[in-house]
Amino acid sequence: MDIVLKTKPANVFLFLKSTESAYLSEIAKETGTTYVYITNLISLLAEKQLVSVESKGKKKMVRLTEKGRGIAAEVEEIRRKSE
Repeated sequence: MDIVLKTKPANVFLFLKSTESAYLSEIAKETGTTYVYITNLISLLAEKQLVSVESKGKKKMVRLTEKGRGIAAEVEEIRRKSE
């Protein structure tokens, strides 16, 4: 799962950990990435059952699964230790 140790995906995990759920565009804005990048990343994370995606009209809400929350906690711990 080396993808979560990269800066952008790690930032996505930490942002989602800090909120109950978020729209794709909100995730992109808050993490300083593009909408296209977030769309592709969230699709990959959903396949790995790390996030769940729910359609709300034209928008999609994303939230971490229990498995995803565990990984987000580990990412946070790694960041804390490296400071």
